[in-house]
Amino acid sequence: MAILTREPTIALVADDVYSVLSDRETLGFVHKVGNVYVALSGDSVSHAVEIGQSLSWDRAVQMVRFS
Repeated sequence: MAILTREPTIALVADDVYSVLSDRETLGFVHKVGNVYVALSGDSVSHAVEIGQSLSWDRAVQMVRFS
Protein backbone atom coordinates (compact mmCIF):
# COMPACT_ATOMS: atom_id res chain seq x y z
CA MET A 1 0.00 0.00 0.00
CA ALA A 2 1.43 3.39 -0.98
CA ILE A 3 1.27 6.19 1.54
CA LEU A 4 0.78 9.58 -0.03
CA THR A 5 2.27 12.53 1.80
CA ARG A 6 1.19 16.04 0.99
CA GLU A 7 3.37 19.06 1.35
CA PRO A 8 2.41 21.08 4.41
CA THR A 9 0.73 24.46 4.20
CA ILE A 10 2.82 27.33 5.55
CA ALA A 11 1.18 30.40 7.10
CA LEU A 12 2.72 33.56 8.54
CA VAL A 13 1.40 33.95 12.11
CA ALA A 14 3.66 36.74 13.44
CA ASP A 15 6.80 38.62 12.44
CA ASP A 16 9.27 35.90 11.41
CA VAL A 17 7.08 33.05 12.77
CA TYR A 18 5.45 30.58 10.39
CA SER A 19 3.07 27.73 11.18
CA VAL A 20 3.49 24.37 9.47
CA LEU A 21 0.05 22.84 8.89
CA SER A 22 -1.11 19.44 7.70
CA ASP A 23 -4.59 19.12 6.28
CA ARG A 24 -5.88 18.29 9.80
CA GLU A 25 -3.63 19.96 12.37
CA THR A 26 -0.83 22.37 13.22
CA LEU A 27 2.41 20.39 13.23
CA GLY A 28 4.61 23.14 14.60
CA PHE A 29 6.33 26.38 13.75
CA VAL A 30 9.46 27.80 12.17
CA HIS A 31 10.86 30.97 13.73
CA LYS A 32 13.44 32.94 11.74
CA VAL A 33 16.03 34.42 14.08
CA GLY A 34 18.69 36.30 12.14
CA ASN A 35 19.91 33.84 9.52
CA VAL A 36 18.86 30.76 11.55
CA TYR A 37 15.55 28.91 11.32
CA VAL A 38 14.37 27.46 14.63
CA ALA A 39 12.05 24.44 14.32
CA LEU A 40 9.37 24.16 17.00
CA SER A 41 7.04 21.21 17.58
CA GLY A 42 3.55 21.70 18.98
CA ASP A 43 0.13 23.01 18.07
CA SER A 44 0.40 26.27 20.03
CA VAL A 45 3.26 28.70 19.50
CA SER A 46 3.23 29.60 23.21
CA HIS A 47 3.79 25.95 24.20
CA ALA A 48 5.86 24.68 21.28
CA VAL A 49 9.18 23.00 22.04
CA GLU A 50 12.37 23.62 20.08
CA ILE A 51 13.43 20.53 18.17
CA GLY A 52 16.29 21.91 16.10
CA GLN A 53 17.92 24.75 14.23
CA SER A 54 19.09 25.07 10.66
CA LEU A 55 20.46 27.58 8.20
CA SER A 56 18.08 26.03 5.66
CA TRP A 57 14.37 26.88 5.56
CA ASP A 58 13.56 23.54 3.90
CA ARG A 59 15.46 21.57 6.55
CA ALA A 60 13.66 23.39 9.39
CA VAL A 61 10.27 22.62 7.82
CA GLN A 62 11.28 18.97 7.45
CA MET A 63 12.24 18.84 11.13
CA VAL A 64 8.76 20.03 12.03
CA ARG A 65 7.02 17.68 9.60
CA PHE A 66 8.75 14.55 10.83
CA SER A 67 9.06 15.28 14.55
